[in-house]
Amino acid sequence: MTPGGDPLAFVVGERVYLRVPRPEDVNDTYLSWLNDPETLRYSARKAFPTGIEEARAYPEAARRAGDLHLAICVTDTAQHVGNISLQRIQWPHGSAVLSILIGTAATRGKGYGKDAIALATRHAFASMGLRRLSAESPHPAFNAAMRSLGWTHEGTRRQALLVDGAYADLECWGILKDEFLNRSR
Repeated sequence: MTPGGDPLAFVVGERVYLRVPRPEDVNDTYLSWLNDPETLRYSARKAFPTGIEEARAYPEAARRAGDLHLAICVTDTAQHVGNISLQRIQWPHGSAVLSILIGTAATRGKGYGKDAIALATRHAFASMGLRRLSAESPHPAFNAAMRSLGWTHEGTRRQALLVDGAYADLECWGILKDEFLNRSR
């Protein structure tokens, strides 16, 4: 049996699973994530409101661009709580950029994002054959998760993103397949 009886469960962990987005995921709750100032506080997209048509078109646009865009769902309840993507996949170089959004405020701080990052990282290396992932964010919880998951802090893009009226540093992270596999043993 798949988590929550979900036939689209794609990558399964103990606390969360990743699945293909469904058209019914794009609802009022989902739009509220994409337009909520607190959800977008650390996002470069905060200045661009998202409408229903844009939200509906995004998964297909991501697929056409060669990105892997997945819904993050709680294993016990099948609740869709966010999204995670592997973007800008460069097959000749075996690299991609990871991005994540935990949209449901009540589910933040519960470790779902960290678990989703671990699942997406494992999938990128074990199933997709990638050899390097990178990510960047000024978000303190994101940066703590990356550190605890064994990602390497590769640098800082100083004053790169406007957060709460001041420019914040973007912390840049990377992990290599060999590092991940050695840590997972």
